[in-house]
Amino acid sequence: MDFDHKHKVISSFNLPTLGMIVGLSDVEFGFKKGMVLKSISSKRYWEVQSRIIHSSTEKRFDGETEIVTHTNIREIGALKDKTEIINSFEYNIKPIGHHEKPTLDELLVFSVTVAVHVIYKVIDIYNDYLLLDTNNGDTGVMHKKYVSEKVQIGDYVRHCEHKIHDLVDECGNFIIR
Repeated sequence: MDFDHKHKVISSFNLPTLGMIVGLSDVEFGFKKGMVLKSISSKRYWEVQSRIIHSSTEKRFDGETEIVTHTNIREIGALKDKTEIINSFEYNIKPIGHHEKPTLDELLVFSVTVAVHVIYKVIDIYNDYLLLDTNNGDTGVMHKKYVSEKVQIGDYVRHCEHKIHDLVDECGNFIIR
């Protein structure tokens, strides 16, 4: 997890047509679809779905999935005020394992769980992600596509160089189902 690059939540809301939207400050390089953000305070996770683009003059980042929206002319003043915060951008996000949106002033960080030379215990299974105990009292998430379809709560995951991580027991012995 990269705690050096914290992104402050400057807006957070749900739209019937787009879903959960979060405005983040201090975004230097953008977020690609599938990247995971974690709250430092609540420990909740969200997956980035796309960047919300309001005008052709907005800064763009390579590799981002974009949704272009049309802004009502009356809202331009409010949009201008929001964009005056340096490097602030809006993203469509999807909660992982909950239904809450980030709160104002909450700090989010890019989160990645890599099980290199470490065994992590699966403590919950969500639609697309596994919630892992990282052995230090913290949690991590890993997309289910990197683990066997037969993973169960209580299994352990160990890094494998062949993209699909190994299912093992707590001693590191392979689990075969």
